[in-house]
Amino acid sequence: MPIQPISALGFAVLAIFTVSMAFIILEAKLHIDKFKPALFMLTSFLLIGLYYWVSGSDPEPFIEMQKENNVELFSLLAFMAFMWMIVEILAERGVFSTLNSHLIAKGLGATQMFWATGALAALLSPFINNITTAMIFGKSIQEISRNQDYRHAALCNLIIASNSGVWFLGTATSLMVVLAGKISIVGLLALLPAGIIGWAASAAVLQYFYLSKLEGELIDTTPDNVSIKHGGWGMVFFSVLAVALAVLMNIVLHIDIQYAIGMGLAVLGIYAWRLKRQGTNVMLLAQLQKVEWNTLLFFIGIISGVAALNHVGWLTYISRLFEVLSPSTVNVLLGVISGILDNVPVEAAALMSNPTLSDSQWALNALMVGIGGSLTVIGSAAGVMVMSIDKSYSFGTHLKYLPAILTNFFVSLAVWYVQFEMLGWGA
Repeated sequence: MPIQPISALGFAVLAIFTVSMAFIILEAKLHIDKFKPALFMLTSFLLIGLYYWVSGSDPEPFIEMQKENNVELFSLLAFMAFMWMIVEILAERGVFSTLNSHLIAKGLGATQMFWATGALAALLSPFINNITTAMIFGKSIQEISRNQDYRHAALCNLIIASNSGVWFLGTATSLMVVLAGKISIVGLLALLPAGIIGWAASAAVLQYFYLSKLEGELIDTTPDNVSIKHGGWGMVFFSVLAVALAVLMNIVLHIDIQYAIGMGLAVLGIYAWRLKRQGTNVMLLAQLQKVEWNTLLFFIGIISGVAALNHVGWLTYISRLFEVLSPSTVNVLLGVISGILDNVPVEAAALMSNPTLSDSQWALNALMVGIGGSLTVIGSAAGVMVMSIDKSYSFGTHLKYLPAILTNFFVSLAVWYVQFEMLGWGA
């Protein structure tokens, strides 16, 4: 007989998840890295294991749950680690610092830099993920800013732009939906108009209602004297080629995206070896060690915690919600909740509840949960990264820009509706 959520074990697992999430939400205030409370969720497995042992019930369902969880975690962590390694290799060759310096050297003013950093984050985050773009351009904004209000508006723009990368694999949530087989990469690419137009609309609101009212010197226009190191352009070429071929192999040959991108990382490694033989040391191993393992540990804890909730029956209520309300309404609600709880556990819960949805509704799910993380600063990895870069950017600071944030949310939703429901273009 399945474990019931309304039971001592069910409430214990829910309590562990709730307390751990409270610590994760208050990460900045409590000065605790969120991977620690996330990993604490694994204690639910201990309680479930003890239940089967004490009750004498067949533990096969518990064993199967762990096997399924292992497969999901491997796919997610492998892809994220491989992509992170590629990004760190490019960073070591000075690709991103040169890009920032080039923007300033072009003589861009405060408004132009605001739009340039946002646009680059929106265009790059689908490929190098939202936390990476938040880190790269967050540091750039921090360095050039001479006005706190300008810096905060630009950082808000950066968070929204970074999370708009839901149209490819820019957020962990969009990656999770693809890996779960709910939507193809081609179907995900159909979200490009919603992601880009939603960000552009929010940026326009930020400029008109906030930036236009600022006076005085807003940014430092003195460029740094940096350039791409030897072999950097080759790394850029092979990185772009790796991502493009990974998508092609996934679509045509049905190779899982994490294996395909791993092949690309191997090519970069071989190119780094060739550079070393020519006298240029890329220090590949040092870059591989820069992968943010605390973030990967966070995903292990969160997804396992949600798997435990699913095992004791709590996620059946999400499935029932899809039966009671329209799928569009539920997906919008999940987007709102993702801004409060962090979008990763919300997406994990939606996937494990396994509702029967059309391709267009799974596209809406990926869109809403992905950009819903922008509703609060703690709702996404990009927001947490920005808070770590600028300690003055807080929960309250982010909410000052709520009109722009809501513009992003509802304009993206409207674009999805017109494209998928009215015109029938998409997944």
